[in-house]
Amino acid sequence: MKYFVKNDKVHKYPVPSTCNVKYTNENLHDTPPKGYEKCDHCFQSGNG
Repeated sequence: MKYFVKNDKVHKYPVPSTCNVKYTNENLHDTPPKGYEKCDHCFQSGNG
């Protein structure tokens, strides 16, 4: 799992189906970069 920043929010890569953001060659990070809000659609709390 990688992470990238778009529109000042951290998104997961590959982008989950719950998020409609398109990855367009942003820098990929091994951990969520600090100082950004996490995308609610990418970081949903799953069941369990």
